[in-house]
Amino acid sequence: MPLPSINLDDRRFQDLVDQAKRMIPQYCPEWTDHNVSDPGVTLIELFAWMTELLIYRTNQVPAKMQLQFLALLGLSLAPPRAAQAPITFYLSAPQALDLLIPAGTEVATVRTETSPAIIFTTEQDLTLRPPQLRGAFTRPAARNAAWITHDLRHLTLVGRNISLFPAQLAPGDAFYLAFEQDHSDHLLALVVDCDTAGGAGIDPNDPPLQWQVWQGATSGRWASCELEYDGTGGFNRNGEIILHLPRMITDELQGVNGYWLRCRLTEAQSQGNAYRVSPAINGLRIETRGGTTNARHAVSIHNERLGLSDGTPGQRFALQHTPVLPRDPERDHLLVLPPGSEAEEWQEVEDFADSHADHCHYTLDSLDGTLTLGPALLQPDGTVYRFGKVPIKGSELRFKHYQHGGGVVGNLPPRALSVLKSSLPYVARVSNRAPAAGGINAQTLDDARLRVPQVLRTRQRAVTAEDFEFLATQVHGVARACCLAPAAQPDAPDAVQPGRVLVLLVPHLDNANGQIAPDQLVLSSELLGSVQNHLNARCLIGVRPEVRAPQYIWITVEARLRVRPSSSAALEAEVYRQAESMLYRYLNPLVGGADGTGWMFGRDLHVSEIFALLQRVPNVEFVDEVQVSIREPGRAAGSQPVLGRLDVPDGALICSYQHRIEVRVLTNL
Repeated sequence: MPLPSINLDDRRFQDLVDQAKRMIPQYCPEWTDHNVSDPGVTLIELFAWMTELLIYRTNQVPAKMQLQFLALLGLSLAPPRAAQAPITFYLSAPQALDLLIPAGTEVATVRTETSPAIIFTTEQDLTLRPPQLRGAFTRPAARNAAWITHDLRHLTLVGRNISLFPAQLAPGDAFYLAFEQDHSDHLLALVVDCDTAGGAGIDPNDPPLQWQVWQGATSGRWASCELEYDGTGGFNRNGEIILHLPRMITDELQGVNGYWLRCRLTEAQSQGNAYRVSPAINGLRIETRGGTTNARHAVSIHNERLGLSDGTPGQRFALQHTPVLPRDPERDHLLVLPPGSEAEEWQEVEDFADSHADHCHYTLDSLDGTLTLGPALLQPDGTVYRFGKVPIKGSELRFKHYQHGGGVVGNLPPRALSVLKSSLPYVARVSNRAPAAGGINAQTLDDARLRVPQVLRTRQRAVTAEDFEFLATQVHGVARACCLAPAAQPDAPDAVQPGRVLVLLVPHLDNANGQIAPDQLVLSSELLGSVQNHLNARCLIGVRPEVRAPQYIWITVEARLRVRPSSSAALEAEVYRQAESMLYRYLNPLVGGADGTGWMFGRDLHVSEIFALLQRVPNVEFVDEVQVSIREPGRAAGSQPVLGRLDVPDGALICSYQHRIEVRVLTNL
């Protein structure tokens, strides 16, 4: 049973009026007219109304006391979160040498008369490198087939053309390029001189090609590149192919160590849109046209002067710009400059509980920017205990670097960030190809009260599996978490060993309702590091948490639905759309499952569920056939059929790969 709400005074307006009228015969017996038209009664009602307002304010005291108690427990409102966006820098011309775009570069929206510019700041250095090849190969889809090595020197062909794929074309055939240097997050242009004899038989606007980069044997996967422009129409004419490359990992393939890019034939090659003969090229030139780096909604402030120390404990100073975003300890800290001495770097702490008199500690409130130095307390024996060092009188306090911003105002549509705040050599323009997302306003008081039971339950300590899951989801960018505790039988395959805690993370996606590409579920190294550090600081001694992505089981559903003969083409299209949408939503690690909160970790999949799901589609008479199979993204190998039930391992998740729905008219009623 919840604790009852306490009212210090429960009287209302009518209670006050009635009480005052009952007191009239005692204090003023000559007053006999108690009707509402009497001026005296009007005054009584006026004062009763004013008294009721005072009682309302009095009854807010318990809520005020609750907030004060929460402050004593060390709880505070969560600051706003800054939106993040990938910013692409386009070069004015390819460069022969490496070009550095430093961290801290600011880009912004266009300033108008009614709205100020919204500024984003890059978080990492971006080095753009000119491409240099180590080799080019053709690999047939057959596993035991030999690779074909091509003669490529200095990015130009030597005296002959090159067939990109084998003579017998099949899905999975690929053309490989090995680069000497890392071109992660680069914008590459492949200037191709095509042999017009090849490339016939396809739709030039939708060629059966997929560009991918190798991301290492540990992940065992090829990540898809974003195709910005294909002027060749699938190697049908001379032109440029513009690619946005994701993260790359060096590896050795075919005896060549390098960073790998490949062009692969997709499953469409086995269908109607297929090459009749392999496309060939007479010339190839590869150029770096730009690159992409992450930026967040933030404005950087450098060397802000806070004031002079008066030599007393517990001093407070205020930063000029708020709210303050999360700080980097290596870069964002307080500088204390004593008179005639070198500057001292002070360290930010959450509280002064573990601070001593010689510790250079301070606290910083992210919401209002209040910087507080350690206090001093008088002890029973008359001594004074100081919680932190006190700057010498006359010392100048400066904050070396911090960033302010955040909030939902930073959630911007694509191509909204187009203004470069400072001039960069050889950079022609900037743009955000994807929306800026993740911005959240500061936490409200009502939300803080609702989250108090969860915070008090863990007290920032990870003991149970639920504690690890709750704390992991507090890190920005984590949508779901699953903690696998040590197994009862540690000798079992893939069992979590004693002393280890495995935390599986699902990243947050802005739009998780439709089809999810495998690349979208990849955990960035920054997110893994943030969660790892967050859990390391809160777990028990002897416990070694490990964070990683869960195993995703990619499911393809092939179904045939029947509708009535009187159904129109528009109705058939609507049935197809709704059936496909329901499948992508139900078999979804973020919004799937029966309750819509994401497929449960380790929950089995029954084929009968798919029958029942599709039968609920409006205007479907019955489900004629359903075939469920397991697919492995990035490989052309066949699928593994699911018969009756799919056993899902602990910690694994179901995810939609690519569904195929066929809607047919019912012929016999």
